[in-house]
Amino acid sequence: MEEISTREKMLNYIKKNPKSRIYSISDFSKFGTYSSIRKALSRLEMEGRLIRVSRGFYKSSEYNKLINEEVASDPDHFARTYAEAHGWKIAPYREAALNMLGLSTQVPNVFQYVSDGPYRTVTLNDGRKIEFRHRTCREISKLSYKEAALLEALKTLGRERISPDVRSRILRKFGKKELEALRKRARKSRKWVYEEICRLIERSGNSVSHR
Repeated sequence: MEEISTREKMLNYIKKNPKSRIYSISDFSKFGTYSSIRKALSRLEMEGRLIRVSRGFYKSSEYNKLINEEVASDPDHFARTYAEAHGWKIAPYREAALNMLGLSTQVPNVFQYVSDGPYRTVTLNDGRKIEFRHRTCREISKLSYKEAALLEALKTLGRERISPDVRSRILRKFGKKELEALRKRARKSRKWVYEEICRLIERSGNSVSHR
């Protein structure tokens, strides 16, 4: 009966969360023993309630009837869940940062992140790859995930590609208070990056929508 009880507790927990959420095995630790959780996960997968994203990671089944296929997992959600499960600090790198902030529609072949953990590449069940690149995270250690993404996005674009349209897109994601907080923590960044943050703060008074 333990396995059934564990399954029911897990299922109730899953129902309370968005379908896009990705779970690690440790997310269910309070619902039973490791063995009972593994059995419950296997049963929920066989029932079609959970989809295996990668070894030890799952998401709710989310079938799209319009395209007749399962909704793919969000690679950024996976990377953050994976890092949290391993106790790593990460930040999106290059194209991953641009995608997160809506500054690029190009889908990378490999979603890259910098991490204070070891170098590792994880292949999702659908074939996409998540790459964690080891880096001493002095620059991002005091930054939020969103702040670190903005700094990396600016560096990836380069000074010459920071157009009015790019600034407008950034200001849809960041409010003035967020940028002012980032300015205080980004004083050791490249001079032009720091100046760009100051420029964004100046323009932020004209921004009417932040998410």
